[in-house]
Amino acid sequence: MGTISVNRLAGLSLIFGPIIAFVFFLLEPGGMLIDSADFSDPTGSITAKGANAALTKVTNIMIILGLSLILSGLYALMRNVTLQGNGKALVQMGFFIIFVGLTGWTLAGGIDFILADVQSSDQIGESVPVYNVGTALFFPGGIALGFGGFIFALGLSTRKEFNRIISLLAALVSLAVMVFFMIAILHNGGRETFISLARGSYVLLVIWYGYLGMRLMNRPDPDLWQ
Repeated sequence: MGTISVNRLAGLSLIFGPIIAFVFFLLEPGGMLIDSADFSDPTGSITAKGANAALTKVTNIMIILGLSLILSGLYALMRNVTLQGNGKALVQMGFFIIFVGLTGWTLAGGIDFILADVQSSDQIGESVPVYNVGTALFFPGGIALGFGGFIFALGLSTRKEFNRIISLLAALVSLAVMVFFMIAILHNGGRETFISLARGSYVLLVIWYGYLGMRLMNRPDPDLWQ
């Protein structure tokens, strides 16, 4: 079997990773489609996860795998950029901030494995602090993902092989994600609204990651990697 190129594999990761994470995020119990519950309602969210334990575990496994593919693809893209050309400093900084954000989301997904085993009303009450820990990871993860994506996209906007307008639009969307999460933290009354706006913005980031994946697949591996 032939050896697949680093850039081709990374490009595929950037195309399919975000899609996998997004699709299973939609299917996660207590989320947007199945037994929906307000993010600020721990009891409702935990009840939904426990009532659909198997689905909760499967969706979070797939979300974690999808996020891992995103990181793998972005790392290869960052290494391509840092080998030569403009934007090296910004892209490298942006990647590591994104890494922090997606790590937070991965850990938050791991907490759902525990919540999925909660069944009785007493266990639900006892599990609220565990749910709150997941929330504490989710919010800073969203802020870091938005800020890192903003810096990463600004770095790519300085390079000829990436469309400047698309990169700047991605920077604005990433910045919006960061702002939405910040407002959700500071404004409890409008938390659900701004979380929904941040989640909606992620759809645009999925498209951007796919664009980056296609561009990366068409790049030959640097001589240093061959």
